[in-house]
Amino acid sequence: MPAHAFPLPAILTAPPTTSTLPRQHRAWIALYALEAGAKPRSRVLSENDVTEADLLEFEESWLALRCRMLTPVG
Repeated sequence: MPAHAFPLPAILTAPPTTSTLPRQHRAWIALYALEAGAKPRSRVLSENDVTEADLLEFEESWLALRCRMLTPVG
């Protein structure tokens, strides 16, 4: 067994499965990931099962969501 004394949760060891999230939400997640810059673009698209066209389609709604989240309340 590796250095840790307990088994890893299945979510960390299981292969990825098809997401049940709507395409819009997967595109938003991909846009956040691309903004963070931690992974190559092709990998982000693949992992989120979205295309460049999906990103373009949902970019405006993602920007609106971000602005709404950054606006102070009250």
